[in-house]
Amino acid sequence: MKHLVQALTVEWAHCDAAGIVFYPHFYIWFDQATERLFAANELTYAALRKRGILGMPLLETGARYENPCQLGEPLTMDTWVEKWQRKTLLVKHRVTHADGRLALEGFELRAWVVDAPDSARGMRADPIPSDIIALFDD
Repeated sequence: MKHLVQALTVEWAHCDAAGIVFYPHFYIWFDQATERLFAANELTYAALRKRGILGMPLLETGARYENPCQLGEPLTMDTWVEKWQRKTLLVKHRVTHADGRLALEGFELRAWVVDAPDSARGMRADPIPSDIIALFDD
């Protein structure tokens, strides 16, 4: 299973009045990390579009917070696809402090959505191709 590990630094714009990360920023970081994980496996959103994939919309998200992240603090975020199901994927995120303490763990349940002109919505969830899943194997 391939992981994307990236360094983050808590900046002023990420913080609330108490100087800790305001929680919606974690969800922005999760979304960006998922995009970067796929891009690192040669699946940029442009490349997915060429394959008829409209995107990977969110079905469910969540996070469990352990230790607050404060202004100026360096963090590490590890992102990976935990589980592939027929038409969905579960992406996990783990954020740690420089000293190794867990800051939070989060997840995104995403659908694999393709262009479907014959559908009333113009799109539908489709089975995830095995060659896509294979790109994430070590």
